[in-house]
Amino acid sequence: MAKKSAPIILLVDDDPLIRVLGRELLERLGYQVETAEDGSEALKKYRRLKRVDLVVLDYYLPGQNGAQVLREFKTLDKRARVLMASGFFSSRDAADLKEQGAWGLIHKPYRLTELERRIQAVLAGRPEV
Repeated sequence: MAKKSAPIILLVDDDPLIRVLGRELLERLGYQVETAEDGSEALKKYRRLKRVDLVVLDYYLPGQNGAQVLREFKTLDKRARVLMASGFFSSRDAADLKEQGAWGLIHKPYRLTELERRIQAVLAGRPEV
């Protein structure tokens, strides 16, 4: 019986510290992790990788904001599972992101138990918005 490979998460954040610490945290939880510093790099990596199980996408990015990048992910792959991350979401932001196809919201700074719970829910096919 072939061993199932670990889920692949693409972590997108313009803050290098969050990318490094986020990668370490997610790898400790058993995930394979790719990182990108902006939407353009994230979309390129998504296209290049054979499989991405979840994108954790920062809402505030240079150039394009996370909502714009989310729309591009959904155009590229309507089944893309994207968890939006930010230190603050207004109720309007949350409603807009849900309408655009976000699978959930996660607040930064990341808390290990909350991050793990939200990721597991999305990977299990349960949107959390």
